[in-house]
Amino acid sequence: MTPAFALNHVALPAPEPERSMAFYAAFGFTPGFVRHDASGAIELQQMHRDGQFVELIAAPNTPAAGHFGLHTGDMDAALAHLAQQGLAPLHPPRRGQSGVLWTFFRDPAGNMVEVTAP
Repeated sequence: MTPAFALNHVALPAPEPERSMAFYAAFGFTPGFVRHDASGAIELQQMHRDGQFVELIAAPNTPAAGHFGLHTGDMDAALAHLAQQGLAPLHPPRRGQSGVLWTFFRDPAGNMVEVTAP
């Protein structure tokens, strides 16, 4: 049986995070988790609405296409299922600063898919 997956977030490049925050605020998104670089500049800003969020990434090495995230309730079951399909994550799951467990996969075209779990 395939584990349940739901769209968690969309990550987008945002060279000027404050301008991007204002744009998404116009659509009713509100600031959530934020990560700053060593100089105090915004490196990552989540903008939330109705249980989903847009992740704005100011890091210069963010690919232009960004990535999208899928959320699962059970990372171990999800990884086992994906392994049966011949898919391996780019690295073992890691616990992020926001408390979420995450890992990445790369699709055949090179796009990144993030899988997160509580």
